[in-house]
Amino acid sequence: MRTSIALVSLVPLLAACQSSLGTADAGSTTPTDVVTVTDTPVVTDGGAPADTGPAADSGLVEMRSYTPMGCAHTVTATTGSHDNYVGDRTTFGAMPTPANVHVSWPADPSTVAAFVWQTDAATYASVVQYGTDMAALSQTAVGSVSTGGSGANGVTIHETHVCGLTPDTTYYYRVGGEGHWSAVQHFKTAPAAGRTDYNVNFVVAGDSRDNFTVWQQVQQRIMSGTQPPDFQLFSGDAVLLGTQQGAWQSWFTNAQPSLAAAPFVMVHGNHDALAINYLMQFAQPQNASASQSELYFSFDYGPVHFLVLNDTPPNADYAGEVAGTELNWIRTDLMHAQANRAHVPFIIAVHHKPAFASSQHSADTDTVAVRNAWPPVFDQYGVDVVFSGHEHDFEVSNEVDGTGASVSGRRGTRYYVAAGAGAQLYTLNGGAARPWSAYYESVVNFLRVHATMTSLEITPYRMDGTVINQGHLTFTPRS
Repeated sequence: MRTSIALVSLVPLLAACQSSLGTADAGSTTPTDVVTVTDTPVVTDGGAPADTGPAADSGLVEMRSYTPMGCAHTVTATTGSHDNYVGDRTTFGAMPTPANVHVSWPADPSTVAAFVWQTDAATYASVVQYGTDMAALSQTAVGSVSTGGSGANGVTIHETHVCGLTPDTTYYYRVGGEGHWSAVQHFKTAPAAGRTDYNVNFVVAGDSRDNFTVWQQVQQRIMSGTQPPDFQLFSGDAVLLGTQQGAWQSWFTNAQPSLAAAPFVMVHGNHDALAINYLMQFAQPQNASASQSELYFSFDYGPVHFLVLNDTPPNADYAGEVAGTELNWIRTDLMHAQANRAHVPFIIAVHHKPAFASSQHSADTDTVAVRNAWPPVFDQYGVDVVFSGHEHDFEVSNEVDGTGASVSGRRGTRYYVAAGAGAQLYTLNGGAARPWSAYYESVVNFLRVHATMTSLEITPYRMDGTVINQGHLTFTPRS
């Protein structure tokens, strides 16, 4: 899977969001000790002057795109970013201590990882030390750095990609550079394809938005369980407005217990606004759509095929993107996933705005556009479960077909809303659930999911640790 960059896009926030302009993601920076520079011009941000940059003899390379050593993908600087450099080990500014350190997946999660962190704008050193022994971080990779955002909301992000990792292996790492290292953190690569003994655990949560105290409590509850998650799916709307870097600082700070031990797979929400602050701070897989690179993609993790989708497209183009380009991609991806069910038996889709829910947004124009476009294709190819956010509550649908009509016998799809991890909770729209709803509760919640080759078990939890029994379901592979 390649990693490249998307085009700048302007998009209004929809569905009761403040109006905002943002840029679509430009990609991740994937460095190691040796890189191949494929385009040298630096990206500038609206003609804004660049800083003085590194010393002329530092050996640092201005970059537009490059291929990290040992990787099959190309990395390109985010459109709208500036001061894009690759390869520095020794240049530090006044505040070089790495912040918001986390791991993302720009490609196959069993063999590839991207390490992402923040510093002051004058720090260019982008080094990762990693290994399978916490006391012996024997391998080194050198990455890239970019700055983006406006004024007080500007952010400098370092990103280093490493390929050729061993599947199903715990790695320890620290980032920064000599004398300015982060604390050692860890993550585990996904199991290799083709196994029959998968034992996968992940968590689903969403809509932290503007209450970071609750967000922190949710993350503490997630990490306090007896089975720590291999990764976390976040169903969108991390912050109230994606252009505000201060809000992102709070989001990262209060998610740190999870970020220090497990990757996050991020879904773009309408409040995230296609902002450069969102797009620069996560490294995710790419697709062939220039305007939505890193915004929708798929990957296999053990016995599950995941589709991560974007339902807030650039320029609010629901006809051309949601019901056009993206839908065509979904259909092709699901056709291949269906043909591979003998090896990867379950299919899960995750996106922000739920097609079948009962709360505040179920009749909104953009939600209806998603409902009309995607569920018929989910139904055609046998998607087992769809996770969403947007409605700040918990809800699970009946087993439904592509129109929302109830079916049975593993012929339909279950739709979960897993939101309210900080955002103000919603109540039922009109006081009654919609016909497709099996259970609704206005409560802070998250989901734990356990997957093997023979079962997919979903367990919803409230903040107090009690199980929402009406949403606890176990699926078996389709015959």
